Amino acid sequence: MPQESTPTTEAELESADEQRRLRVLTILCIALAAMAPAFIYQYVDLGVPSVSVALCVVVFFAFLNIIWARRRGGSRAGGWIATTLLFSLLLYSNWISGGFYDPNFGWLYLFPMLAALLVDARAGWVFTGLVLLATVGFWIAPQIGIEISSSIPPDRHAEQSLANRVSAVVALGILLSAIASQQRFSKGLLELANQRLRQELDKRSQMQERLLRTERAASIGSLASGMAHEINNPLTYVIGNLQLLQDHLGSQTTLPREASNPSTQDLLAEALEGSERVANLVRDLKTFSHSNDEVTRSVSLNEAIERSVRLVTNEIRHRSVLKVECEHELHVEGNAGRIQQVLVNLLVNAAHAIEPGSSEENLIRISVNSQSERVLIEISDTGTGIDPAIVDQIFEPLFTTKEVGFGMGMGLSITRNIVQSMGGAIEVDSTLGVGSTFSVWLNLADSNSERISESSDAQDPAPAPVRELDILIVDDEPDVLRYLTAALSKHRVTTVHRAKLSVSRILNDTYDVILCDLMMPEMTGMELHAAIEEKRPDIARRMFFMTAGVLVEQAQTFLAELPDRWIEKPFSIKELEQRLGGLAKTVDDNRQSTPTSV
Repeated sequence: MPQESTPTTEAELESADEQRRLRVLTILCIALAAMAPAFIYQYVDLGVPSVSVALCVVVFFAFLNIIWARRRGGSRAGGWIATTLLFSLLLYSNWISGGFYDPNFGWLYLFPMLAALLVDARAGWVFTGLVLLATVGFWIAPQIGIEISSSIPPDRHAEQSLANRVSAVVALGILLSAIASQQRFSKGLLELANQRLRQELDKRSQMQERLLRTERAASIGSLASGMAHEINNPLTYVIGNLQLLQDHLGSQTTLPREASNPSTQDLLAEALEGSERVANLVRDLKTFSHSNDEVTRSVSLNEAIERSVRLVTNEIRHRSVLKVECEHELHVEGNAGRIQQVLVNLLVNAAHAIEPGSSEENLIRISVNSQSERVLIEISDTGTGIDPAIVDQIFEPLFTTKEVGFGMGMGLSITRNIVQSMGGAIEVDSTLGVGSTFSVWLNLADSNSERISESSDAQDPAPAPVRELDILIVDDEPDVLRYLTAALSKHRVTTVHRAKLSVSRILNDTYDVILCDLMMPEMTGMELHAAIEEKRPDIARRMFFMTAGVLVEQAQTFLAELPDRWIEKPFSIKELEQRLGGLAKTVDDNRQSTPTSV
C-alpha cells in the first residue's frame, strides 16, 4: 500500500483510522468478489451448490455493507457486519465439509485478528469467544450423537485443499495489509502523545519560571518597606553631608576642628560609606532578581548569606536577634540568585513566625556545616512552630496559613523546587509553640571548578595604564560626562552626549579607548558598536562599555560576548582607569604583534 503521511492531530488520527478501516473493508470485499466465481464453480462441481449460493449472498451483502459504511454507518459498524458475514460463511462451509475434517477449518482462528483490525480489541475478544464456541461445538457434536458428514467426495479433497490454500494466501495478504495500516496509525498515536508530552513539559517549565519570578517579585514587594528603610538611612547622611560640604565650600570657610563638627574628610568618608551601602543593596537586589536562572557555577555560600541577611535585616530586627554560624569560606554548586531566593524565603518565614516586639528574647539562627561532599544549612527560629497536622503540606503549592493578601502559598513550594533543581534536598523539623528548623542540603563545589565571587560583577582589575590615554566618552547624561571628565583629568578626554554624533568622530579620529554607555535613548551602545564594527573592526575593539544594570536579554548576550570590556555603575575611578589602561595595552600589544605589509 502507498506510504501515508503521519497524522499530527487527534482529528487527523481519527480520520486516518476511519479511512484505514474502510480501505481494509473495501480490499476484503474486492478480493472476495474476485475469488467468488472460482469458488462458486468449484462447490457446484463438488456437488454442494448451497455453499455457492451462500457465497453469492455474502458477496452481495458485502458490497451493500461497503456502500452503507462509507455513506452512513461508519467503518466500525461495517467491520462488525463484514466479519460476521465471513465468519458465518466459513462456519457453514465447515459444517458441509465435515467439521474438523474440512481443510479450511483452521482459518476460523484468523477471525479474531480480522475483527480486531477492522473494529477494535473488544470485537477481537467477541470473535475469539465465537471461534472457541464453534471449535468446542464441532468437537462435542459427535460425542452427543450429532453426525457431521462431509458432502465433499473423498477423491476431491486434494482439489478443495488447493483452492483453500490459494484463498488462505489472499487472506494473509489482506491481514498483513491491515496490520501495516494499523502500525502506521499506532505510530501516529505515539508521535501525537510525544508531541503533547513535549508541549505539556514546555508549559510546565514556563509556568515554573513564571512562578519563580512571581514569587521573587512578591518577596521583593514584601521586603520593600525594609529595603526603603535600609536605603533611606544612608541616603540621609549622604545627602546631609554633601549639603554641608556645599554650604562650607560656597562660603569659603573651613570647618572647626571640634568633636561636634567633623572635618571635610570625615564628611566625605561618611558620604562614601553610605553610598557604598546603597550600591551594595542594589547589587544584592540585582543578584536576587537575576533572570538567568539556568547558569550553574561555584557560588560563595558565605557571600550569598551576607547578601540575603542584608535584604531581610529590617524584616528581622524588630522580631528577633539574628545569629550566623558559618565555617570557613564554603562554595556550593548552584545559581547565586536562586540560592539567595531560598535563603530569603526561609529567613522571611522564620521572621513571620515570630510576633514583633521582644526581639531580644527571640533568636533566628543560620548554621552552616560541611558534611562530606555536601553542605548543611540550618535556619531555625524560636517562633510559633508548625501544627503537626499540616507539616506535611507546607511544601505543597498554594498552601498557606497566612491571611489573604499576605502570601500566595508558593514560597516553600518554589524553595523546594529550587533546592531540588540544584541537586539538593530540604526538610523541616518543627515543634508547636517552640520553633522550627529548616534543613537545606546543597552540593559542595568541585575543588577544580571555577570559583567566582559574587561580591562584584566586575572582572579582576587589569594592570595600571602605562601612559596617558586619548579617551572619548559617549553618554547621554551631562552630569556623568562632567564627573568622568574631572575624574579622568590626567588623560586627554573628549566627550559626546549623543551616540549618533560620535560615529563620524570615532571613525575619523584616533582614540586609545572609547568609553560608552550601554543604554542610550537615540542609539544604544550596542548599535553604536555594530555601526563602528561594520566599517572599522579595529576601532570597535577599543570600545569599553558602562551599564547601570542589564535589563534586556539582548544586552545580556552582548556583554557576555565582551566579558573584559564592560563595567557596572557605580564604580571607582581607580578600577575604571585600570580597566581602560588594560584595554589600551591589549590593543597596543596586538598592533605590535601584527605584521606590517610592505
